[in-house]
Amino acid sequence: MGSPLPASIASHEKRLPLARDDLTILVLAPTSNDARLTANFLQKAGYDAAICDNLDDLVERMQAGCGALVLAEEALAGDIRQLVETLEQQPSWSDLPLILIAAAGGTAHAHQRHLEALRPVGNISIIERPVRPETLVSTCEVAMRSRRRQYQVRQLLNQLDDADRRKDEFLAMLAHELRNPLAAVANAASLLDTSTAEDREWAAGVITRQSSQLAHLIDDLLDVSRITTGKIRLRKEIIDAAMILDRARDSAQPLISSRNHELICNYASGFLWVDADPTRLEQIVLNLLTNAAKYTPAGGRIELSGRLGDAEILITVRDNGMGIAPDRMPEMFRLFAQGERSIARSEGGLGIGLTIVEKLVEMHGGRVEAKSDGINRGSTFTVCFPAATISAPAHGENAVPKQRISRRRVLIVDDNLDTAESLARLLKRAGHEIALAHDGSEALVRAREQSPETIILDIGLPGMDGFEVARRLRADPRCANSVFIAVTGYGRPEDRQKSKEAGFDHHLVKPVHMDQLKGLLEQTVTRLH
Repeated sequence: MGSPLPASIASHEKRLPLARDDLTILVLAPTSNDARLTANFLQKAGYDAAICDNLDDLVERMQAGCGALVLAEEALAGDIRQLVETLEQQPSWSDLPLILIAAAGGTAHAHQRHLEALRPVGNISIIERPVRPETLVSTCEVAMRSRRRQYQVRQLLNQLDDADRRKDEFLAMLAHELRNPLAAVANAASLLDTSTAEDREWAAGVITRQSSQLAHLIDDLLDVSRITTGKIRLRKEIIDAAMILDRARDSAQPLISSRNHELICNYASGFLWVDADPTRLEQIVLNLLTNAAKYTPAGGRIELSGRLGDAEILITVRDNGMGIAPDRMPEMFRLFAQGERSIARSEGGLGIGLTIVEKLVEMHGGRVEAKSDGINRGSTFTVCFPAATISAPAHGENAVPKQRISRRRVLIVDDNLDTAESLARLLKRAGHEIALAHDGSEALVRAREQSPETIILDIGLPGMDGFEVARRLRADPRCANSVFIAVTGYGRPEDRQKSKEAGFDHHLVKPVHMDQLKGLLEQTVTRLH
């Protein structure tokens, strides 16, 4: 480069090998001596540098990856179209820094030609001779900082592409999982008009089972959304985890039995005390048991165990099923990653259960571990919770005494005609007096006519929404003491808070289990008395 560097830094003039790092600085100079001097200096300054023999060699190495270019203007005397084309073909995230050493005494025409050709496609910095070492180092520092940020952008784009791909696979699987129960419900509904009692009984069973499956899918989606965004609250208490393991076992037993699995339980009550949310703890264990049952061939073996470790409660679910490939192990708890397993589609479910498990365990201050010896070698999932210090067993749950069913005047407000009519029929069968309304204005009229003791109100009504309807009915003396129950598809914490502020006494999320709704009607003493 016209000897731009002092002789004091010209030692060790051995040519540097090509660095494989993407932060390598490629050097192109008119003479090999200039190139070696510059490359050695950059190396002493802490950079990887590689010497290019000519423009063709430079372009080839650029395509393999590099951090920046240091080019002497004299070395660009030939045809630079290939260099320009290579710079034009950079991916969207890349803006390769190019440091141009301006020729001493070069013609203004040549200088202008290079700038006109390279500026539209290159991130150019110009250093004029004589070159001070500090200037070159400072320029390279700025260039490498820029390049590192570009690589960060590339990594983020790759992560976004990967997340987008997994999201698309998940949505495709979601559509598949939703269509299956919907198809079964549609077929069963078409049989309800038949005169055969056996067909009607079978169809009713199908509708009940598939509706439950749809509700489970929706609950999983809502859970993973709330958990990953930190919008879920734990209601912790000191409990014996053995009681929760019993519940999860009982809930999973129908699926386990349907596949002829052997379930072995190995835990004892009175030793597994934890400070946890009972509902969420049961959800964790049930998800693991369900996962084991699905991914274990019929006639398999599943073990549920619990033990006290060093200040920890360890709950383990082990199976002898499909196992996990070693390369998939790091992804097991990633959201949407399960969608890549082809078995997930045939076995049902959205593949987000393990994500829910991990997040819930972490919220309890615990951890979850997955182990497998490989495909068809089974899997072991262990969740660890801090053990609770307790000197005596915690009080068990108080049984709620059953109360005598009493007839109530109930106003149902829902814009979905089928939902409203089906709920009305079920509550009439339970002995209640029912009035129906399908929008806010009609609800106000029906309330004046009936003076309802209980109002079951959908929030997402057309025109006047359920919140406004509730506020207006509360202001009506005939409904001031009524019990307001929100039955809606909106179940976020902020929705529940809005319900409370609008005057609702209870907030239920669709689809509501009838036993739960009937229990509210049976156990609530209305404000009229």
